[in-house]
Amino acid sequence: MIFYNKTILLPNLQSLYELLQNNDNESLYTCKCIYEDRIAIKHYTHNELNIIQIWKTKSLFDYWVDPYSSKNFIATIDYTIYDTYIKIVYIGINDCERRNVYNNNLDEQDAEELIKNFVHFLKRLAIQEKKEKIILDVHENLRLYLKYYYYIGFKTTERKSTDNPYWIETELIIGG
Repeated sequence: MIFYNKTILLPNLQSLYELLQNNDNESLYTCKCIYEDRIAIKHYTHNELNIIQIWKTKSLFDYWVDPYSSKNFIATIDYTIYDTYIKIVYIGINDCERRNVYNNNLDEQDAEELIKNFVHFLKRLAIQEKKEKIILDVHENLRLYLKYYYYIGFKTTERKSTDNPYWIETELIIGG
């Protein structure tokens, strides 16, 4: 992966989607001005957990801000690669449901598009790594599952989540 273990700056969300779709395009991250609206994306590993963090930035000075607590937070996805599957541990999107005090949320369409592109990125990774499926835990009320994941191919299973009895596993079979 071309952007693994480094932070890059992108001009807009469309470039972010293109990067997640096909990360071979070097021209996406050529920044001509150091003080301009940008999208920062960082992909790194902590222990066995792979983390992708995305946040808005105006310059190199807020480049290192922790995107989880920053008003500039856009999204994050944490995943782990196992022998036969990839497990999505956490997805956080700063969408209209978060209602934070900074009112810097993604609209519904961008939130859906970002999740689709995260999943597409992991599907490509699963094919590359020869994994059979992608697993994601969802709450048993299925609200977010039906909003985001059902339409991109995830199917519910009878398996309960290992960390919480109110969550169930869903899976996306690669090649199926």
